[in-house]
Amino acid sequence: MDDEFFGAPDKVALMRRAAALWELLKEQPRYSFYGRMVALSEPDEDAPARLMNLARVQGASVAYYYPKSGLDNLFAQYEAQGFAHDWWNHYRGGEAVLAAARKILAEHALPGDVTLVRIDSTTPADLVAKTAELCISCEVMAVPGSVMRGISQPGITLVALDRAGSPVAHAASYVIHHPESVRASDAFWGMLATREDRRGQRIALVLGAHAIVHMWEREGIRGFMTGVREGNISSSRLCNRLGVVDTEWAYAQCIDRAQLGGQLTK
Repeated sequence: MDDEFFGAPDKVALMRRAAALWELLKEQPRYSFYGRMVALSEPDEDAPARLMNLARVQGASVAYYYPKSGLDNLFAQYEAQGFAHDWWNHYRGGEAVLAAARKILAEHALPGDVTLVRIDSTTPADLVAKTAELCISCEVMAVPGSVMRGISQPGITLVALDRAGSPVAHAASYVIHHPESVRASDAFWGMLATREDRRGQRIALVLGAHAIVHMWEREGIRGFMTGVREGNISSSRLCNRLGVVDTEWAYAQCIDRAQLGGQLTK
């Protein structure tokens, strides 16, 4: 059965290429994946060349844990070869994240008209698609259905539904690293999205906290990472409330202008 993909045609094409590439690279600990693109999780002196080659194949690539002090040099190398670039602050939290998440859940409940649902292999395709549409409407790049459903890798996708059964908020966390990677116990966490008319009710905050507790208790995760755009105060504050804080690292992205233009995600 073909996977479920969502978003603009260029994004879908990127994810299809990435999925095929991942089949070839998934046994190599330096690489990671959660449906968007094959990423480099252990950047070294060969990182610039690897990232540009990944971008040539997929359309874009990204390195996690990339020192911010090295971004100017890295991006100069991208530019010299005709690539565009982008970056996010690499936020991460460890044991403090679990304590913060449990505190949030003890102090806050979902609104009475909202139902919490976990997307899995039995979830109707229509609900998966509507959840992806919510993410995209909030400028969050959706991941394939196999990732959302927890089929392709361990993880959790949570969606809050109103009484009409429509998604109003979303949060997710996925195991993305090879078991032998030095980053194996770090999971991707985030994709927090809330429908505009339901913002300010802490729904995504509660969903994000539930995702953290699940991944810690059920998947053995001990670190949570996410990318936050410089200047995105609201996202930074929400992450900080859950103990996910800025680091000396960045998400450093390389983009093939011919395939994707100059920017990929928010």
